[in-house]
Amino acid sequence: MQKKTFSSFFVIVVFVIGIWGCGSKPYACIEIEDNGDSIHVNQPISINGYCSSGADEYNWQINLDSVYFTPRITLRFATPGEQDIYLLVTNGGKSAGVTKKFTIYP
Repeated sequence: MQKKTFSSFFVIVVFVIGIWGCGSKPYACIEIEDNGDSIHVNQPISINGYCSSGADEYNWQINLDSVYFTPRITLRFATPGEQDIYLLVTNGGKSAGVTKKFTIYP
């Protein structure tokens, strides 16, 4: 009888751990490609989230405005100044986000 109780307890513990541990929290990361520190007005800029890990979905927000859903995006900024890029990555209900600020020069 004691062996059967232990087996049932073990199965329940494994099931609960499996549900809680299903998919680890992703890590969000933003990289700006090929432009170094001098990005100018109307210059194409490629931004990627490939350095993120454990992500199934990518949700980009640019200056609290536009939203994109791919790991890599290419943008042009029409006005100089500080820009904010936010990336939210998710997987199975878990999410992580990161913001990157950079300057667009005239």
